[in-house]
Amino acid sequence: MRILYVVHQFFPKWYTGTERFVLNLAKQMQKMGHYVEVVTYGLGDDNGFSANDDISIKKSNFENVPVTYLKYTVSDENLNFNIFNNKSNNLELFFKKYLENGRFNLVHVGHPMRLGFGIKAASSLNLPIVLTLTDFWPMCPRGIAVTGRGELCNNPRNGEECVEKCFGDLWKDKLINRFEDAKELFLLVNSIVSPTDFLGKMYKNAFPFINLMVVHYADDYKNIRFNSRRYSKDSELTLGFLSTLLPHKGAHVLLEAFNISETKNIRLKIYGHYFTEKDYYECLVKKYNSKNIEFCGEYKYEDLSNILHELDMIVVPSVWWENSPLVMLQALAHNVPAIVSDLGGMTEVIKDGVNGFTFKIGNAESLAKKLKLLSNDPTILNELKAGIRHPPRIEESAFEYEKLYLRLVSRQISSVG
Repeated sequence: MRILYVVHQFFPKWYTGTERFVLNLAKQMQKMGHYVEVVTYGLGDDNGFSANDDISIKKSNFENVPVTYLKYTVSDENLNFNIFNNKSNNLELFFKKYLENGRFNLVHVGHPMRLGFGIKAASSLNLPIVLTLTDFWPMCPRGIAVTGRGELCNNPRNGEECVEKCFGDLWKDKLINRFEDAKELFLLVNSIVSPTDFLGKMYKNAFPFINLMVVHYADDYKNIRFNSRRYSKDSELTLGFLSTLLPHKGAHVLLEAFNISETKNIRLKIYGHYFTEKDYYECLVKKYNSKNIEFCGEYKYEDLSNILHELDMIVVPSVWWENSPLVMLQALAHNVPAIVSDLGGMTEVIKDGVNGFTFKIGNAESLAKKLKLLSNDPTILNELKAGIRHPPRIEESAFEYEKLYLRLVSRQISSVG
């Protein structure tokens, strides 16, 4: 098969969970004998583009995967808001030409932000379309399903909740129209995939008419270093935070919990980049200045195995509906337990006292109790490690997607015949 992956942003500049999911899947499909390409929006990248009317294009390769980067030559203030960007129809026309003449058998969308017109183009050519839900953006303009007041939101109520709790009446028409566009988006695709039961239920709650299947995120075990460390009552522990240093990822909750737990045998290593949240990052560094806290900065994916080999546990203290963070799965693949907020898809994987701990979302005191428990008896980690069920391999996930692709392509061929 010839498969086109479409994603809102991509390597090398963007490298978080969704981008990694697309890259890992595309590379595995190559190994399985399929031809793949990626089309993405060239956000924040100005090098090597050639202008074509009001769009700019760059072709490149990343880890032997062909990538085409597209973007508007003039910025669009609604770029991250609209489901189908309407600044110009030239990107949709480009997509149609790109997809014509049987060049691809199927389009798989890893994230529709900025590239919703690609779905329209593929649909107009009767190409099968798979959409994997990786966050809340189609149902939530903020992408994290957290209101402007910091409250978790589990149903946008056709956009009404967005008006009342996030954007205000001046945005009402835009928000209602956006929700209608989201409905159209789901009607255009042939198959919708969720990596967790939780995320699927959230979308079914907001869009009852959709049908979903679950294909769990998987890990690439090629460079796994199995952490077989054993613990005694006297063990000293190193806990790690490995995520972006953005407020909804909750590093402040972990640091405050560490502060109030006053443990003597635990140290923290904080990994991650702050992107646009420099003030947040600098506040954390200033407030939580301790010899037992190390801010390690940005890390490379290639270094993750070595980092996890040196950690005894990771902490995912998010204050939003985390779906299934890849770093959590990677930690488990390395035999490293996790402490996670008690919400979202994370609790489908982490069971309190079995393969890690859960704590009350956003509650530093609740997390501090778990840290104190570990500090008082590090041998607990021996039991938690024994309770780990290692995540699926990327080969298993790719096989499930391949079966889906073949089913959709066969159906499309039959309908044409």
